[in-house]
Amino acid sequence: MSGLGLAALLLLSAAPTQAAGSPTLRRSLSPRAAAMADAYAAVPGGLSSLGANPAGRAAARRAQLETAFTSGVLDDSFGFIGWAQPLPAGAAAAGLSYYDAGKVDLHFANGAAETRTAQRDYVGHLAWGLPLPGGLAVGAAGKHYRFELAQEARAAGFAADVGAQWKTPLPGLSLGAALQNAGPGVKFERESDPLPLTTRGGASWSWKSGEAKDVDSYVTVTRLLASAEAIKTRDEALIGALGSELAMDFGAATSIALRAGWRLNSDFARLTVGVGMREGRFSLDYAMAEKRTLGQAHHVGFGVRF
Repeated sequence: MSGLGLAALLLLSAAPTQAAGSPTLRRSLSPRAAAMADAYAAVPGGLSSLGANPAGRAAARRAQLETAFTSGVLDDSFGFIGWAQPLPAGAAAAGLSYYDAGKVDLHFANGAAETRTAQRDYVGHLAWGLPLPGGLAVGAAGKHYRFELAQEARAAGFAADVGAQWKTPLPGLSLGAALQNAGPGVKFERESDPLPLTTRGGASWSWKSGEAKDVDSYVTVTRLLASAEAIKTRDEALIGALGSELAMDFGAATSIALRAGWRLNSDFARLTVGVGMREGRFSLDYAMAEKRTLGQAHHVGFGVRF
């Protein structure tokens, strides 16, 4: 094994319970979901459901383009771009996400020193959601990842997500469950770590004040959304997540939404807040996650519906 390969594996060993690329596979792909503490498995969110439950893809009624960018608490960054397309049978989605951990200085026993990218990851996403009779929807997603440590140690492989949602007979109440990141372990050189297999399930409740009867008049429609979820990742404690959204529609084209969330039994992130704005076909979303002693992570997203 080369000296740089050994240095890269030392970076991997700094987090013994997670493969180096695990955080990339687990990151939220939507600022809306991030603002609601990722309590999103039971929310029929269209393309924004891709990172939580592929069954939520079935809710897409129009073609969508969404982008997201996350500025981390350190010198790192994460980004996503995705496209969703309604089909005669359900809706499909494709996307690409990346993670850049910034620079790291490596020093070797022979006195040599180099500055390299600490970690760079790419994940390709393909997903499909299908509505079924009785308010059911199912979905599946495949991911192909490529992780790189210190520009030397590399790993590539596949992971899969499956999920289901059910709009119950009770007005506004939906249930959802998903299994994420199923697949073989991540292998760097001779070392292998399991994927962050995650099981999540929860409920969401939505309410709308009424429908606008005259789209040319100035009307206001109030919408509420609340969600609760349990999330269990391999080798980690069970986490509870609560999310909420208050949205107001002004006329037929303008909407403003306020969002907040809270994670229970989480040592990393607890409070999340955010705001979303829509004007016609265009939307802009922002979320902030409080990382306790590490500071704050900021999520920004832009979307277009066609």
